[in-house]
Amino acid sequence: MNADSIHHGSCLCGRYPFIGEGVPRFVAHCHCKSCRRALGAGVATYVGYAAGQVRFAGSEGLANIPAYQSSPGVDRGFCDVCGTALYYASDQWPGETHLFRSNFAVPEAFEPTGHVFYSDRETDFDLYDDLPRYALGSDAAVAWGKRPAYRILFACTGNSARSILAEAITNLRSAKIGDKRVRGHSAGSLPVGKVHPEAEALIGSRVHLLGVIRSKSWEEFTGFQAPDIDLVITLCDDAANAACPVFPGENTIRHWGLPDPASGAVSFPEIYQQLEALIEGLLQELGAR
Repeated sequence: MNADSIHHGSCLCGRYPFIGEGVPRFVAHCHCKSCRRALGAGVATYVGYAAGQVRFAGSEGLANIPAYQSSPGVDRGFCDVCGTALYYASDQWPGETHLFRSNFAVPEAFEPTGHVFYSDRETDFDLYDDLPRYALGSDAAVAWGKRPAYRILFACTGNSARSILAEAITNLRSAKIGDKRVRGHSAGSLPVGKVHPEAEALIGSRVHLLGVIRSKSWEEFTGFQAPDIDLVITLCDDAANAACPVFPGENTIRHWGLPDPASGAVSFPEIYQQLEALIEGLLQELGAR
């Protein structure tokens, strides 16, 4: 996905063409009852943009698009000719416009990264993928898709810089080993709970989806609900020396001792480049394509 790219779409009849420009903030499957009923479908897949990245032809912002207020502070735009659902906007996510993936000319340009409001799902409906499922009010995944994936967990102490960058770089590659997608994850033994601002800025400038970036404990990758982990890579000496929990799966552990950019020992762009080279070498070693 290119930061300068423009993605076109429209309603079914073509009355309301639109564009989404640049990298969206998130792409996710929503299982909430309101969205499902609005579309008459088992799931609504959203491409969430900053409001300024979305333009409907012949309209100023969303002002000329018919809308239905499905609940206080929530507007759902639609075409008044063919009935296509066009956008979702809510006071809960100010400054954002959420478009529907299926309305784009090339919906495959947007790869979903997770499921939200999973606790509100139709209990006999699910998608066969390898993505995390999040419930309302829960940052940690409550379930994972059943499709197998090759998962790499990058571990650091605070999970705010190096491991976050490694996760983002890995997932940007969209690599596969056989028919398994290579998925990067990150976590910390003592997470600080927030991403370092310089890491976030660097990720945002390199066409990563910021919506999936989060500082979290490696305990999230243990227990019955956690996915199998194939490879654990520690990036700092503190994490390497800490007693790792038992992660599901037959995983191996490696250590990449890298300086902490937050300490000033190396710049964030420099550590990004180092991680790019290491991850590229690792993927080649694993036979990924």
